[in-house]
Amino acid sequence: MARVAATSAVLAWINNHPTLSGPGRPLDQGAFDTQIRSPSRGAYLWLTRLDGADAMVAEAPIDEARMAGVVFAATRTAAELAAVAYANALADLSGQHTPMGDATCLVVDDIVGPQLIDDQAGARGELVAYQVDATFYLR
Repeated sequence: MARVAATSAVLAWINNHPTLSGPGRPLDQGAFDTQIRSPSRGAYLWLTRLDGADAMVAEAPIDEARMAGVVFAATRTAAELAAVAYANALADLSGQHTPMGDATCLVVDDIVGPQLIDDQAGARGELVAYQVDATFYLR
C-alpha cells in the first residue's frame, strides 16, 4: 500500500501554479480543502479526494487518487473560465513527473468536466459551481 496525502499534494500544486492561482488568474482566491465562507472576489476551487487504490505497477508503489475539484464563483462565466483553466492545467500534466507538495505526480488521467453543478444557484444570487474530476497517479 502506498497512500499519499493526495489532497494536500494537489492543493500545493494548484496554489503554487504560476498561471492558475492567485490575483488576476482564473482561480483568483486559490484552492482549499473546504468551502470558504463569503468569498469577496473571483473564483476558488474546493478539492476533495473521492477514493483511491494502489496502481498496479511493479517498479514502485503508486497511489491512484480520484479527486473532485469544484470551482465556485459569483458568476457563471467566472466559474466556467476557472474550471476550464483547471481542466487544461491537468491535461498539461499528462506524461510529466510533476512535484506536488511532498509527492510526485506521474500522470493525470480520466479528466471529466467542467460540468455545471447547479444553474439555479446563480439565479438565487449564490455562487455558481462547475466540477472537474481527475485521477492523479502519485508517489
